[in-house]
Amino acid sequence: METSFMTGSENLYKYLVSIGLLLIVMTVYYPLKEKQNLEISRINTEKDAYVLNYELKKLVEEVDNLKKSIKPLEKDNIPETKVKELFNLNHKSQISQFELERKYEEIETRKKHIKLYNCLFWVFFPIGIVLTCFGFIKWLNSKSIDDEILKLEKKKLELEISKLEIDNDENQVN
Repeated sequence: METSFMTGSENLYKYLVSIGLLLIVMTVYYPLKEKQNLEISRINTEKDAYVLNYELKKLVEEVDNLKKSIKPLEKDNIPETKVKELFNLNHKSQISQFELERKYEEIETRKKHIKLYNCLFWVFFPIGIVLTCFGFIKWLNSKSIDDEILKLEKKKLELEISKLEIDNDENQVN
């Protein structure tokens, strides 16, 4: 078994190529997949926010209309149903407002995650390319040196065989 330095470095360069390719594949696949999922979630969240915004506007209009209908009545003669209705509408509008604010915060968080995945892509993709190219070039150089060593060893063995044959021929002549 050979334990030369070149064999070890050749394996190191193969390892660098493998790691580089793995980085390229994982950098392209995983962040883009996650980014796509975040984009879809962001779109759905924005749609929900638009719906909540519309509902909030309608509730505010209903509250205003109810207040207008209550104003002509005297303060003492306001029916309890109108007061409860006003309270419920006001409560629903406040809940819708809170949900809307939460949706907008969620949208901003998703946008930040999308930016993070963009950064991850542009950090690790070039590293993967550099590692792959560096490892491949070094592995190719190492392999060509190994090939030259093998050729020289073959020539050496051929010379030794021819020398042995000459010595053997001389011994047989004597």
